[in-house]
Order: sequence, then structure tokens, then C-alpha cells
Amino acid sequence: MRRFLSGALPFYALAVLAMCMYLVLYRTNLFDLNAIVHGATGSSWFLVFMFVCVLLESVFPYFGYFPGTALILMSVALNPKSADASVFVVAWLAIILGAVLSYGQARFFRPFLQRVASKAALRRCESLFDAYGAYARIALFVHPNACAMYFTALGLLGRSLTRELAYLCVGAAAAVGILFVIVTRLVSSVGPADDGELQVLLAAALAAMGTLVGLYAAWRSERVA
Repeated sequence: MRRFLSGALPFYALAVLAMCMYLVLYRTNLFDLNAIVHGATGSSWFLVFMFVCVLLESVFPYFGYFPGTALILMSVALNPKSADASVFVVAWLAIILGAVLSYGQARFFRPFLQRVASKAALRRCESLFDAYGAYARIALFVHPNACAMYFTALGLLGRSLTRELAYLCVGAAAAVGILFVIVTRLVSSVGPADDGELQVLLAAALAAMGTLVGLYAAWRSERVA
């Protein structure tokens, strides 16, 4: 059970956070996302808007759940013609820059971590990363947050950045392809308005991923034992 929770809880926490953002963004009057999206779509600053949104979402943990991709998906749904090569490249660069910034701030705080954490805890983190690091790279193909969290872990553990850049570039390209090509085609068929269905689907997907990861972690632990 402990192995299952160690693998599943991070995804469950993100799912809960996604639902909290759903309640804030779609069930209160604090923001009118549809109005923001309409304004961005008709602006000549659309690419800048997109770069900033994806960059904020790609810096962990300060903007860990800024709804950047949600805003962009809605924008492209309103204007499918905007989903061209420039959109792909700008989002790709934003994810890479956000992951590198996440790595840099983690390296900056690493001396502080070494002072407050025990050596046993640090060694355990190292061993877990060595055991699951190859599988963690798969997460780079899913979402900007995943790239940021992975490179934050690299920085906190003092691992090399340069040899991971190839994974980052490929992972960022795959994440952009998933988020801004396949999904936008589906969203554009629904219509320009968004009432939060995507946010709920995201929370459900995160919960499902967490369950699968937890089951795999428990199965792998039993197999090794």
C-alpha cells in the first residue's frame, strides 16, 4: 500500500489542484476566461500571450498550475487557423525555457536543502531517482508541468542538465503536439465556449494516471521482493 501511495499521491494531488482551479475559474465570478480568450485571439500579441502563458505554467513550483495550456487550447479552438508552425515553435521554446528555469532555481536552493534535510533522506531521493528516473522521462511527453517537475528534481539532486536537454527538446515537442495539435482539433469541434469540461477531464486523467503509476509501483516492488 505504501508503494502504491508513493506513486499515486503526486498525481492525486495534481487532480485535486485541478478541481480546485476548476471551482475558482469556472464556478466563481473572479475571471471571465471566455472574454480573455476572445481578446487574445483577435490580438496581434497572440504569440506573446501564448509564450507567457506556457512559460508561467512551465516554471515549478511558483506557477505550478497556472492555466496556460487551457487558455491556449481555448484560443486555438476559437481560431483554428492560428494553430500554425509559429504556435508550435513558441510553445516549444516556452516549455524548454520554463524547464531550464525550474532547474536553475532548484540548483540555487540546493545548498539550503542540504542544510535542512538529512543525508539519509537525500540518499533515498537519489536511489528513487535512479530507480524511476528513466520512467519519469516519459512524463516529459505529457504536460509542461511534468517537464518542470522533472527538471526541478534534477536540480535538487545536483544532476547534469546538458545530457537531459535532448530528452527535454523531444518531450517538449511531444507535449506541444499532444496539447496544441490533437487536442485543439477535438476542442475546435466543440465550439468556442468553455464551461470547464476540459478541466474536469484533466483531473480525471490525472487520477487515472496516478492509479496506474501506483499499481505499477506496487507490482514492481512485489516483483523485486
